[in-house]
Amino acid sequence: MNTSKNKKKILVTLNDCRISGIEKFTILLAKHIDRNRFKITVAVPTYGPVCEVLKKLNTEYFVFNNKKNGKYRLSGIRDLFKFIKKNNFDIIHAQAGSAPCLIGKMLGTKLILEHRHGIDYTIEQIENLSFLKLQYEKMKKNLTDYTLTCNRNDKNILINKLSYESDKIGVIYNGIEHEEKPEIRNTNIKFIIGNIGRLMFQKGQEYLIEAALILRNKGYDFEYHIYGEGEKKDELSNLIKRHKLEDTVFLKGYNNDIYSRLKSFDIFALPSRYEGIPYVILEAMRASVPVIATNVGGINEVIMNMINGILIQKEDPNQLAASILKLYDSEKLRNDFTIQARKDFIEKYTIEKTIEEVEYIYSTGKLNLQS
Repeated sequence: MNTSKNKKKILVTLNDCRISGIEKFTILLAKHIDRNRFKITVAVPTYGPVCEVLKKLNTEYFVFNNKKNGKYRLSGIRDLFKFIKKNNFDIIHAQAGSAPCLIGKMLGTKLILEHRHGIDYTIEQIENLSFLKLQYEKMKKNLTDYTLTCNRNDKNILINKLSYESDKIGVIYNGIEHEEKPEIRNTNIKFIIGNIGRLMFQKGQEYLIEAALILRNKGYDFEYHIYGEGEKKDELSNLIKRHKLEDTVFLKGYNNDIYSRLKSFDIFALPSRYEGIPYVILEAMRASVPVIATNVGGINEVIMNMINGILIQKEDPNQLAASILKLYDSEKLRNDFTIQARKDFIEKYTIEKTIEEVEYIYSTGKLNLQS
């Protein structure tokens, strides 16, 4: 067994303390990494839920900043600089953040990785970036040794739109734990279409609300359960009231029991404007819940249209409504999708596969370009 002296020291940095996709990746990494070879420390901007989980996993963390009015203070960047300098990390693995990469370059860190869990723009936004914003996005690649993405679509965007070099980008698919969960019987009186995700522009929950209006006007008495918190909560609530859907669409707030929530759905719908590969789709596949999702980002690398789910165009509530009806009308189709989706999950998207790829990079300092 390696001693602490010859373990590689890894600093994983986060931009948020709340637990969503990026934080979930970090938690799974901390939980499953080979601790005989690697010592993980996590840097977070503020104290929050992710710190509580890291404590339970016996993983060190460092709070480097305090936000004020939603913005980071320069003193936090200074504190992060001092922390990295003091600890002399072998690798900085930044989760979608440039500041840690820049600090690593200044301090001569041996290996610097930026892990982009999605491109935070729609294709239309990328095409219309201002000159300064475009130059900033292109410049970020110079701060790292390698950039990691969670799907091949994002890799192609970085190459074709932002001038990244192909051999400097690695694709590591998100994975989750393949654990047998207790079966939860669906006892719904009504047919339930569910969504789980932050209430924000990216996730496009307003299109699910519009689809609910379309289907109600056609006489279908479904329920729509939307779980999450976020900056668009009031806007979505007002949209529900404007359409008089208060007895049909329910904003259920945040709930950390994802499995139970998924198992209460007859269909999981994700009408996002852009994505990487969201964990909640993998969780729906594991839970055997049929998926409807927009064909954006890397989703079509996981969901194959009319094979293990349904892909629709973004910002199209009519197509979403039609897809809901397609699944509602055919229990066989729902069952066929979930059987294939669970099979695909087990074969391709377990945490063991993800950790294997990450450990290869940590060990060799190189990308596994054959993966």
